[in-house]
Amino acid sequence: MKLLQNVPTVAKAIIIAGMLGACQNEKDAIVSPGAEQAQNADDKNAKILADSKLISEGSRKLSYSGPRSLLAKEMLESHNYYIDYIYSAQSIQSNKYEISTNKKVTTITYTLDANGLCKESSVGNNFSGTTLFKYNENQQLVMAFNKFEPNERQEFKYSAEPAGQARLLSVSFYDKQNYKTKELTYSYAGTIPDLYPLNPDFLASGTGKYLPIFGKFSPYLIKMVTETQHTYHPHKEITSGEIYDYTFHPEGRVKTIKVTNLKTGNFHFLPERKYASAMSAN
Repeated sequence: MKLLQNVPTVAKAIIIAGMLGACQNEKDAIVSPGAEQAQNADDKNAKILADSKLISEGSRKLSYSGPRSLLAKEMLESHNYYIDYIYSAQSIQSNKYEISTNKKVTTITYTLDANGLCKESSVGNNFSGTTLFKYNENQQLVMAFNKFEPNERQEFKYSAEPAGQARLLSVSFYDKQNYKTKELTYSYAGTIPDLYPLNPDFLASGTGKYLPIFGKFSPYLIKMVTETQHTYHPHKEITSGEIYDYTFHPEGRVKTIKVTNLKTGNFHFLPERKYASAMSAN
């Protein structure tokens, strides 16, 4: 298993880390679309209406099921795959298929704790690619590590603010030899809220970008990320950074993100996000 995904640029590493905060109710994820039919569709814990979900990110299409609109399918035709999500009492299974052949490519199983947070994810049927997750008292992810190679891990640090306000400050990456290979450090420009957070792309393998089951990283949008790469024998550090500028839909959710390299001034835009409807007033 490859716990720590290779991230060639800071932009790749932080595409969604700047979009974290005010997480959707994680407990939604432990209710199956079938079972939730019997539940109150006016759940007071729901902060976003069932029909206001993210429906596309660039060419990636998302669809949902049930009154509380749990993620049911993710499709990316340009890469010839789709993912179906199956829910049970304490787990979620994602099955990836080729569109052209309808052949199953891989399965990821997420095991949830009593709070609806992912405590373990396993890739494949032999469970050789297993990642374990640990959280703090604020239900924020503090460590993700390879079950069979515990040194291979990601460590998360947060600001010392009350629950719901603590911000992600840094993520450190370690290899199987317990060497720190990389560190990402985050800066914020004021307190611009993230009204529709997603999971960061750099999370350990077997996580999923659109499942709200990995805790609350930050309630605010990140303005800058600095990446420090470490090499050894001899030890050397290489630092780079990027700035994030956002455009918004009328109700305040992020529409596009402009990513600018601090050294070169070069920039690019991340895929545009579209939502089904306006935000709930709750």
